[in-house]
Amino acid sequence: MLQVELECPKIERGKIVLGLIDTGSKYTIINKHVVEDCFTKDDLKTKYADRVMINNKVYERYSFRFTFPQLDNISEIFNAAIMEYNLFPEELVPSVVLGREDFLKGVIICMYKSEWIAIYKEF
Repeated sequence: MLQVELECPKIERGKIVLGLIDTGSKYTIINKHVVEDCFTKDDLKTKYADRVMINNKVYERYSFRFTFPQLDNISEIFNAAIMEYNLFPEELVPSVVLGREDFLKGVIICMYKSEWIAIYKEF
Protein backbone atom coordinates (compact mmCIF):
# COMPACT_ATOMS: atom_id res chain seq x y z
CA MET A 1 0.00 0.00 0.00
CA LEU A 2 1.03 3.56 -0.59
CA GLN A 3 0.95 6.49 1.84
CA VAL A 4 -1.42 9.25 0.73
CA GLU A 5 -1.49 12.65 2.37
CA LEU A 6 -4.96 14.14 2.02
CA GLU A 7 -5.52 17.86 2.43
CA CYS A 8 -7.41 18.28 5.71
CA PRO A 9 -8.75 21.77 6.50
CA LYS A 10 -10.41 20.67 9.76
CA ILE A 11 -7.03 19.87 11.35
CA GLU A 12 -5.18 22.53 9.32
CA ARG A 13 -2.61 20.08 7.95
CA GLY A 14 -2.45 16.96 5.82
CA LYS A 15 -3.77 13.62 7.05
CA ILE A 16 -1.80 10.49 6.12
CA VAL A 17 -3.94 7.52 5.09
CA LEU A 18 -3.21 4.33 3.19
CA GLY A 19 -4.06 4.00 -0.47
CA LEU A 20 -4.25 0.93 -2.68
CA ILE A 21 -3.20 1.18 -6.32
CA ASP A 22 -5.84 -0.81 -8.20
CA THR A 23 -5.64 -1.30 -11.95
CA GLY A 24 -9.04 -3.03 -11.82
CA SER A 25 -10.83 0.05 -10.49
CA LYS A 26 -11.81 2.64 -13.07
CA TYR A 27 -12.41 5.42 -10.55
CA THR A 28 -10.58 6.56 -7.44
CA ILE A 29 -12.66 6.19 -4.28
CA ILE A 30 -12.24 7.50 -0.75
CA ASN A 31 -13.84 6.37 2.49
CA LYS A 32 -16.62 8.68 3.67
CA HIS A 33 -15.34 8.57 7.27
CA VAL A 34 -11.97 10.03 6.23
CA VAL A 35 -13.69 12.81 4.28
CA GLU A 36 -15.88 13.64 7.29
CA ASP A 37 -12.75 13.84 9.48
CA CYS A 38 -11.19 16.39 7.12
CA PHE A 39 -13.93 18.47 5.47
CA THR A 40 -17.11 20.29 6.43
CA LYS A 41 -20.15 20.17 4.15
CA ASP A 42 -19.34 23.73 3.06
CA ASP A 43 -15.77 22.70 2.17
CA LEU A 44 -17.13 19.91 -0.04
CA LYS A 45 -19.47 22.23 -1.95
CA THR A 46 -16.47 23.93 -3.54
CA LYS A 47 -14.86 20.59 -4.46
CA TYR A 48 -17.74 18.96 -6.37
CA ALA A 49 -16.61 17.50 -9.71
CA ASP A 50 -19.28 15.19 -11.18
CA ARG A 51 -21.24 11.96 -10.75
CA VAL A 52 -20.18 8.47 -11.75
CA MET A 53 -21.83 5.06 -11.73
CA ILE A 54 -20.02 2.33 -9.83
CA ASN A 55 -21.64 -1.10 -9.50
CA ASN A 56 -24.97 0.27 -10.72
CA LYS A 57 -25.07 3.00 -8.07
CA VAL A 58 -24.48 6.73 -8.59
CA TYR A 59 -21.76 8.39 -6.53
CA GLU A 60 -20.66 12.01 -6.42
CA ARG A 61 -17.00 12.76 -7.05
CA TYR A 62 -15.05 15.58 -5.49
CA SER A 63 -11.63 17.03 -6.25
CA PHE A 64 -9.05 16.39 -3.54
CA ARG A 65 -5.34 17.15 -3.38
CA PHE A 66 -3.35 14.00 -2.75
CA THR A 67 0.36 14.11 -1.97
CA PHE A 68 2.46 10.94 -2.11
CA PRO A 69 5.42 11.07 0.31
CA GLN A 70 6.85 7.80 -1.06
CA LEU A 71 6.81 9.11 -4.63
CA ASP A 72 8.99 12.20 -4.27
CA ASN A 73 6.04 14.10 -2.75
CA ILE A 74 4.22 14.41 -6.06
CA SER A 75 1.05 16.34 -5.40
CA GLU A 76 -1.93 16.55 -7.72
CA ILE A 77 -5.65 17.09 -7.57
CA PHE A 78 -7.61 13.90 -8.24
CA ASN A 79 -11.33 13.31 -8.46
CA ALA A 80 -12.54 10.70 -5.97
CA ALA A 81 -15.96 9.19 -5.37
CA ILE A 82 -16.97 9.19 -1.73
CA MET A 83 -18.11 5.77 -0.54
CA GLU A 84 -19.11 4.63 2.89
CA TYR A 85 -17.58 1.36 3.95
CA ASN A 86 -16.97 -0.24 7.31
CA LEU A 87 -14.26 0.99 9.58
CA PHE A 88 -11.95 -1.99 9.29
CA PRO A 89 -8.38 -1.47 10.38
CA GLU A 90 -6.72 0.51 7.60
CA GLU A 91 -4.10 -2.20 7.20
CA LEU A 92 -6.90 -4.45 5.86
CA VAL A 93 -9.04 -1.97 3.93
CA PRO A 94 -7.34 1.20 2.64
CA SER A 95 -8.98 4.61 2.98
CA VAL A 96 -8.28 5.43 -0.67
CA VAL A 97 -8.41 3.19 -3.74
CA LEU A 98 -6.42 4.80 -6.54
CA GLY A 99 -8.09 3.97 -9.85
CA ARG A 100 -6.87 4.00 -13.41
CA GLU A 101 -8.97 6.89 -14.77
CA ASP A 102 -7.74 9.36 -12.17
CA PHE A 103 -4.47 8.28 -10.60
CA LEU A 104 -2.98 5.75 -12.99
CA LYS A 105 -3.57 7.77 -16.16
CA GLY A 106 -0.77 10.11 -15.12
CA VAL A 107 1.69 8.02 -13.12
CA ILE A 108 3.43 4.72 -13.79
CA ILE A 109 4.71 3.03 -10.65
CA CYS A 110 7.11 0.10 -10.42
CA MET A 111 8.78 -1.64 -7.53
CA TYR A 112 12.31 -2.95 -7.64
CA LYS A 113 13.69 -4.79 -4.60
CA SER A 114 11.07 -3.20 -2.33
CA GLU A 115 11.90 0.31 -3.54
CA TRP A 116 9.38 2.53 -5.32
CA ILE A 117 10.20 3.76 -8.78
CA ALA A 118 7.80 6.34 -10.19
CA ILE A 119 7.61 7.50 -13.77
CA TYR A 120 5.51 10.61 -14.26
CA LYS A 121 3.53 11.22 -17.39
CA GLU A 122 1.97 14.49 -18.37
CA PHE A 123 -1.52 15.03 -16.93
